[in-house]
Order: sequence, then structure tokens, then C-alpha cells
Amino acid sequence: MSSDILHEIVEDLNAGRGFQDILDSIYARLRGHIPCNRVAVSVYDPGRDLLTIHACRSDGPVLLHEGYGARLRGSSLEPLLRTGEPRILDDLEAYLREHPTSEATRLIVREGMLSSLSLPLIARGNPFGVFFISSRQRNAYTTGHATTMRSVAGHLSVALERSLLVEELRKSKESLENILENSSDAIITVDQADLIRSWNRGAERIFGWPASEIIGQSINVLIPEELRDAGELRRIRAEVEREGYLEGYETVRISRDGRRLAMNISSTAIRDKSGRIVGRSAILRDMTKVKRLQADLVRSQSLAAVGELAATVAHEIKNPLAGISGAIQVIADAIPEGDHRREIVTEILAQVRRLDETVRDLLVFARPWTPEPQPIDLVELLGRVTRILKQQERMAAVALKVESPDSLALSADPRLLQEVFFNILQNAVDAMPRGGQITVAVRELPGSATVGVSDTGTGIAPEHLPRLFSPFFTTKTRGTGLGLAISKRMVEAHGGRVDIDSELGKGTVVTITLPREIPQPVPAILAPSTRR
Repeated sequence: MSSDILHEIVEDLNAGRGFQDILDSIYARLRGHIPCNRVAVSVYDPGRDLLTIHACRSDGPVLLHEGYGARLRGSSLEPLLRTGEPRILDDLEAYLREHPTSEATRLIVREGMLSSLSLPLIARGNPFGVFFISSRQRNAYTTGHATTMRSVAGHLSVALERSLLVEELRKSKESLENILENSSDAIITVDQADLIRSWNRGAERIFGWPASEIIGQSINVLIPEELRDAGELRRIRAEVEREGYLEGYETVRISRDGRRLAMNISSTAIRDKSGRIVGRSAILRDMTKVKRLQADLVRSQSLAAVGELAATVAHEIKNPLAGISGAIQVIADAIPEGDHRREIVTEILAQVRRLDETVRDLLVFARPWTPEPQPIDLVELLGRVTRILKQQERMAAVALKVESPDSLALSADPRLLQEVFFNILQNAVDAMPRGGQITVAVRELPGSATVGVSDTGTGIAPEHLPRLFSPFFTTKTRGTGLGLAISKRMVEAHGGRVDIDSELGKGTVVTITLPREIPQPVPAILAPSTRR
């Protein structure tokens, strides 16, 4: 090989081109000056003791392709990397007969190669790969070829090492970008003017804005008005600039559709090369569901305590109340008809009965009970409930309409559901003291069913809606406020839910959603009342 060709190869190697382009150039230049039908570069991984083909060029079909790997320890190439000396094989077919277990030799012979020159690739004194040159001729290579190609292999080692480092950096960068982009948390950056400069998919999912619409807007678009007025953003920026970071800050942010989201924010200062702060990065974790679960846990613990107290109080009151009722009844029987005192005693008895009903409700609320699901026809069960309801005197001014399929089978506890429907329908009647229309609509959905109960009554004030399922909360002049709380638990025991939509002066819609199959295991709930 002439010195000019070697110089051209070295120039290509030092030109900063990609490794695949460098190998193409070497392959093209070598073919005109030494026997060369195939070149390949393998990289050694000492951790796995694996020599793997990193790149390959050939003038024919390739069987020993990129990605092919073999163990180095014990192979004929091990001395090459240990000593750093080139290896020439004059007759690959003869070598295969002597080493019949060499899979790599078998494949390269099948490609038509008959001789090879192998040179170690050494970077900073450490061998880390092999450069293979192969020919379709026997006895194609001499020690002169080996000496000349050592220089090429040295420069190739530097180029390959640089290429591997660049590739590793690229993969690390892509991996990091993929992690940041696809994080379930919102990861954003803002500049010193508080303008959003990056916005990952987690932010899109949580807040509802695509990156194309939100980037360039002020971060204030996410902050509730009262927090903007209170200078929250200014305090966050000052903290990050002073400490370099802000960790575990809990606050509220606004989604695109106006929902208020409980957020946990960690923010870090972004600095330029001179150390000057040029912006902030922030990880925002949506804590809305967690906060809701925490609130539910606190509420459940409170309800358990209230239930235990209620059971104790109810038992303590029930027996004395029975004695009072019996004594007053004796007094009432002793008072002559027409005596005004008889009216007073009658009213006392009515109030005692009301107290007795309250005690019964307290016991119902406090007593645990496990639902017993069985196959039922939801339409038939609703029919029984509405027939009983129509017999009440107060239904005279109420029109009741049922919209349903002929039947709808599901697995449920009929006693529980009957209690729920009675409670919801009686509330609808109570909401229409002057009469009105109640519509019960049964709908079959994939895997579930809904029962909607709508009335044309007085409606519910917006401030009362969040407290409707709280025990002992009621807007009625009579009642303990336990009905809806118990009904909700009964429905949830079936794996369902209760939703209420109401508007003052227009009426209320209660929607009960039930799965066709009750989930297992069935949770314990509160026992149903036997009183109507």
C-alpha cells in the first residue's frame, strides 16, 4: 500500500466523521490496494467476556453480521488481544477443519472468505476490539500487510473509541429525555420571566394543555387567582434563588378545564456556564387523589368513632326510653277524654316515638353487616319498591313514571338495594311538598347498570351538596341525616357509586351506578334498617 493511500485513510480517520462513514471509506480505499472483500470491527466487553461485531462491510451476502457475539476466553483470538500482535490465517477452510467448533469461522467460510488478517484495536494501552480484513483468496496476506495495517488499526481504535463514547452519550441523553418526557409527573421549566419553556407529557395529562399551546405562556396560567394575588410565585422564585431548590412544597394549581388540583412541587434553579440563574425546573406531582384518600380515611376513622359512640349511647337510651314511654302511656290512659292534658301527653308520646326512631337509626348506623349477593332482576325489584311507595297518602299529588327495559339481571343483595331505592325515592317525595313528577330511569351499560331518580322538587343549595353523604347532616325538619350516608355505603358495597346533581328551584337527579357482578370480597357495611 502506498504512503499516499495510508495518508488519505488517516485523514478520513481524523476528520471527525461518524464511525460507519469511516469504515466505508477504509473499505473502499483498501479494496484497490490490498486483497479485501470484507472488513469488520468487533468490540470486547470484559464484563460479559463477549466479543461482538460492531460494524461490517462486504462485497457479498453477510452471515457473520453486526451484533454477532462470541466468548473471547479460550478462543483463538484471546492471544491476539493479550499480546497485541496481528494474526494471519492463510487458509480458513483448513483452519475450520482443525477447529470444527468455531462457529464464526464456519459462517465466514460460507460467505466465501478463504484468508484473513486480524489486528487488535488498542486505546490508551488497553486492547478493546479487533479489526478483521478478509479475502476470497488463499494466502492473501503477508507480514508487510500486517505492519502497514497496524497504523490504520491504531487510528481506527481512536475513532472507534470516540464513536462508542458518543453513542453512549447519545443513548444516555435519549434515555434521560425519554424518562423526563414520559414521566407520570409534570416536569416543566420556566425562564426568569416565568414563561414556560418545556412541558412534558405528564404535564399534558395532568393539566390538559398540549405543549404546542402552553409553551411561551406565563406560569401564572396554572396558579389560582387568590395565590397570584398573595404573591406565591414571587415567594417560590425567591426561595429557589436563595437556596438553589425548593422541595415538597404543597399548593394548588388549576387545570385547563378549571379543576383545582392539589400539587406537591419540587423546583431547582437552572444556571448557565457562569453560574447565573437563568430559570427553574419543576416537578409537579398531582396529589388530588391522595388528598381525597387521606380525607376518606380520616372520615372513615371519624365515622367508626361516631358509630361506636352511637351504639353505646343508643343502648344506654333505649331501655330508659321504653320505660318513659310505658309510664306516659299509663298516665294517658288515666286522663279522661276531653281533658286538655290528654293532648299534652299525646304530644309527649309522639316525641318519645321520634326519639325511639332516632335511637334505631343510630343502631343501624353503628352495626356492621355483610351484604349477601344473589341473582336478581333490577327492574322487578324497582317495581316492588314503587308499588309500595304509591300506597302512601303523600303520593296523591306526585306522578311517578318508570322508564326501563323489560328486565335487567345483575348480582346484588336485594335487601340492601331495596333499602337504597326506598330512601332515594322518599327523599324525592319529601322534596316536593306540593307535588310534582318523579322519573325513575333504568339504563343498561356494558358491565353495569344505572338507576336515575329525578324529581321536580325544591333542589339542593350548592353549599350543601358536598355534605349530603355526611352522617347526621340533613336539610329536613325531621330525620337524623343518616339515610343518604347509609345508602351510599350500601351502593359502594356493591362496587357502585352514587352521584347527585341538583339545582335550586328545578329539582334533583340521583344516579346510582351498579356493576352487573358485585366485586369480591364483599366489604362489610352498615346494616339496613327494617323501619319504613
